[in-house]
Amino acid sequence: MKNLRILIVEDEPLISMMLQFMIENIVSATFVIQTSAAAAEKALQQNLDFAFLDIEVTNGKTFEIARMLKNKHIPYVFVSGSRKDDLPHELQESAFISKPFHPAQIEQALKALPC
Repeated sequence: MKNLRILIVEDEPLISMMLQFMIENIVSATFVIQTSAAAAEKALQQNLDFAFLDIEVTNGKTFEIARMLKNKHIPYVFVSGSRKDDLPHELQESAFISKPFHPAQIEQALKALPC
C-alpha cells in the first residue's frame, strides 16, 4: 500500500496522537491534523486519501467537512463520543466508530481503502 495522506480532525491532542500511533502501526501515512472545522476545511485543498473526523471540534461540527469529503470521493469515518443518531440524515450511512475506540476498529476502517 502506498504512503497515505490522512486527515485527522480532533480537538483533543491525546486522542489525535493515539489515532496517529494506531494508524502508523497499520499503514504508512503522512498526517494532516486539525483541531477545528475551519482549519479542516482549508486542509481539504490538499490531496487526501482518508479522513478521521470527530463530530464536535473547536468552532463547530464536522458535518460540512464530511459532505465535502463525500463530494470529492475521499473516504472518511466519524470517530466520536457523540451518537451515530446525531448525524444529519444525509450522513447517516457514514462509517462511524464510537469513542473509546480500539485499534481493530481503526484497522477495519482502513481496510476499506483500495491498495
